[in-house]
Amino acid sequence: DPDYVKRLELLPENERKALLLGDWDIFEGQFFPEFSREKHEIAPFPLPQYYKRFASLDYGLDMTACLLYAVSERGEVYVFRELYESGLTLSEAAQKILKLTENENISYIAASPDLWNRRQDTGFSGVEIMTRSGLSGLMKADDRRVIGWRNVREYLKPENDGAGEKSKLRIFSSCLNLIKNIPLLIHDDKNPEDASDNPHEVTHAPESLRY
Repeated sequence: DPDYVKRLELLPENERKALLLGDWDIFEGQFFPEFSREKHEIAPFPLPQYYKRFASLDYGLDMTACLLYAVSERGEVYVFRELYESGLTLSEAAQKILKLTENENISYIAASPDLWNRRQDTGFSGVEIMTRSGLSGLMKADDRRVIGWRNVREYLKPENDGAGEKSKLRIFSSCLNLIKNIPLLIHDDKNPEDASDNPHEVTHAPESLRY
């Protein structure tokens, strides 16, 4: 049918991108429609040593999501490595993060504030347990959800640098779980400026990114 492509071009934007361009990351209710693999996913490359590096951590026994970042002198933020593993105790997660950050000059690790709460079973906080396991540099992340998501949206927003549209946030293609889960976030039913906690399994890496 020679008119098929013309008909696809007349469809609403999300359907047009899916059927015409093969962009199936877009769907109704998606929290970050700004995200696209074309704009935000890049092939890994050696990052200059002088780029400032830091990390973010969303810990839970169901999933530990730790992301490593490098910031260029122009303010571009590269997510270049991830830990995404379930079933880790606090001490095991600490050891995995130490291995993840080995030979990297990490300035700090922004972590969920609930890690500073004392645990009834041990009497120690999660931070104390991780610190005793050799992990240093943990600091409380700003846990305000709506403000955090707004900031993520700003970094996802493409800007024209004279050579075409580019985003401030670029994610190495090796960070498979972050790339997979960002487009799966949906709006919260009660607050459209917040992301839903369901399905919970897709929230861990994006929550780490928000920190």
